[in-house]
Amino acid sequence: MAAHREVLLAEAAGYRLTSHRLVQGDTEVTCEPGRLVYRRGEVVLRELPLAEHPLPSAPRYAGSIPVLAAAYRLALQELAAGISPEGLMPAGANWASVWTRDVAYAATLGADIAAPDAVRRSLESRVRHGVVVQDTGTGGGWPVSTDRVVWAMGAYAYAQVTGDADWLRYAAEVLTATLAQDAAVLPQGTPLRPGETSFLDWREQSYPAWMSTADIGASYALSTNILYFICLSVLAKMLRRLGREAEAAQRHREALVLAEAIEAHFWNPGTRRYNMLYRPGEPPEERSDALASALAVLSGLAGEHAAELMEHLPRSPWGTPVFAPYKAEPVQAYHNRAIWPFVEAFVLLAQAELQQTEGAAFSLVSLLRAALAFGTNKENFHAETGRAEDTLLNSDRQLWSVCGMLGAFYRGLFGVQFEGENVVLSPCVPRAFAGSHWLSGLRVRGLLLDIHLNGYGTEIGAVMVNGKPGSPVIPLDACGHWQVEIELMPAEGAESSPAPAATEDLPDVRWDHPSDAALRWHPVPGAESYCIYRDGRAFATTCDCFFSLPSPPRCYHRYSVQAQGRTTLSAPNRPFSCAPAGVVHHLLPERIGEAAEYRVEHGQAWLDLRPCTARVEYEELHLAPEEAGHYRLQLHYANATASKRDGDTCALRELWVDGVFRAVLVLPHHTKAGCWEEDALTAPLELALTPGRHCFALLCTPRCTNGNGELNQCMVRALELTRTDG
Repeated sequence: MAAHREVLLAEAAGYRLTSHRLVQGDTEVTCEPGRLVYRRGEVVLRELPLAEHPLPSAPRYAGSIPVLAAAYRLALQELAAGISPEGLMPAGANWASVWTRDVAYAATLGADIAAPDAVRRSLESRVRHGVVVQDTGTGGGWPVSTDRVVWAMGAYAYAQVTGDADWLRYAAEVLTATLAQDAAVLPQGTPLRPGETSFLDWREQSYPAWMSTADIGASYALSTNILYFICLSVLAKMLRRLGREAEAAQRHREALVLAEAIEAHFWNPGTRRYNMLYRPGEPPEERSDALASALAVLSGLAGEHAAELMEHLPRSPWGTPVFAPYKAEPVQAYHNRAIWPFVEAFVLLAQAELQQTEGAAFSLVSLLRAALAFGTNKENFHAETGRAEDTLLNSDRQLWSVCGMLGAFYRGLFGVQFEGENVVLSPCVPRAFAGSHWLSGLRVRGLLLDIHLNGYGTEIGAVMVNGKPGSPVIPLDACGHWQVEIELMPAEGAESSPAPAATEDLPDVRWDHPSDAALRWHPVPGAESYCIYRDGRAFATTCDCFFSLPSPPRCYHRYSVQAQGRTTLSAPNRPFSCAPAGVVHHLLPERIGEAAEYRVEHGQAWLDLRPCTARVEYEELHLAPEEAGHYRLQLHYANATASKRDGDTCALRELWVDGVFRAVLVLPHHTKAGCWEEDALTAPLELALTPGRHCFALLCTPRCTNGNGELNQCMVRALELTRTDG
């Protein structure tokens, strides 16, 4: 191929990227035949060899821009190096096991095309007893973490590429069983599904500091709810292809109902973005989630919001942070103040879907800059410095980062999409990357595609198929070798407005000995006023750091305070509860199981899977007629089987009231492993109680099977009942 002149692709304060090299600080990375060369002045720091075609199952790329060719080769080289001898795809150089979300996102981005056999084996490895395995996460995994339904994305991507009918039947059964298990445990009073944010599973990085693991498990995350929407939509398509029309229609209806609930509870008309979290009865937060936003566009859920959603997504000079505004707390960058290349890749694909070529160019440059600078597809890097060493934890050849780079080619530049029974080519070549691009040996079912793009833009001017005028739409039941040449026709649209810059929020408000008579808090630097919320609704605004309350309290209320600056806010702080005397009841455990030798000691009872300790009964509650009404029930408990950050031993117990099952209580890890002396509270459960005698019991039944399947234990103490009306 003839040499091409060097052209500028992007230039920012920290780097300069051309078609042939990256200059960052005093280091220059040059793309030379078969290698990347790193120099400081005349000194060669290192050379990174790039194999010509390290993964035979993947298509080849060639083009007129050497940095693209080098980045593609590097990604394939790292994908091949990461596949284990068993044909599995571990999460990265520092992550030796297969993770559900990692392989599912990686498959959706590009692994389905580059390494379909490894995708299938890896997805199969994340199924146990017929249901998808939840990755470890906050509080001991499922059901605090519930994003395992992302498996549907990877499973469907594999099915689309391969056309494997047996896989389709298998995947449909796995997803049906997984959703049934969720339905048996998760509360069903709303279409929304509780659980923490997908992949943002280090609570101190992304959640308000005051939120416990139980609070996180009872909250609703935009990303996880969008994954449920995608799962239901994908399952409907699978069932329809399998001829199970009634089941498909039911899943489709469920997806539509969930979409309406997401719109109602997450869309923020003020910011023109979706909020990252929704917590019933609590004030809203205006943090945005880049991955969830991109998935909302790509799944079709964003609808009429799609274009403005992506235009209002905050950016840093180095790329798109995974969420914004950043948390003001001094935690080292990992999720907070960080860019994750796989998220950037999804943002790129969303921009391409909307034909926003400027946004797609920004994301592509972010991916290229990082891969060339690091010489590997890193797990993440700092949003304000662009450096990987400034982060808390990182890994080379991170699977979903590698596949994010591949996806930028397959589904970004070349626009390989599946619509119905066709593969459709919808290229998106930003103006800076104008030129010739070849993708050869792309296997889709019985097709072998060679695709040649020329020019730039998203509008197709002409298509030649096997040397004759044709269409960019190719039936999936076609076979053989197809050569497709596409001439892009530049369409100069209006320039988009600059994306908002990512900033940090104000620090959380800290209480200063509030009481039933007055709320008091410490001043927040940068705050100009404070909004006081009562029971989740804005109640008053003040410039002071105190607010008087009616004394004594007339009824139960929860108060939160949010600092307001000129252009930014804090997250709402820890709610403070005020309650009149006599509305809070504490019931102590009275009996464990059936055997007398298992006595309650010091007001606490040990629970595990043994039949003799699988049941705890509490003191009876007697309510006079005037005491009947609505109550919040919470359980004082301890679960220190592992750290609150990870593990898979979140405990589950059924709550029975007056001999009737009422809910599954979730008792997550809440402290350091082994610290059984520390108490925590479960998320509140709303109950209506009539006058008279009430009996409460906790049971461990097969429905309480957790992610571990064997270790499911906790220490339980008092039941706390607080009347919330009257």
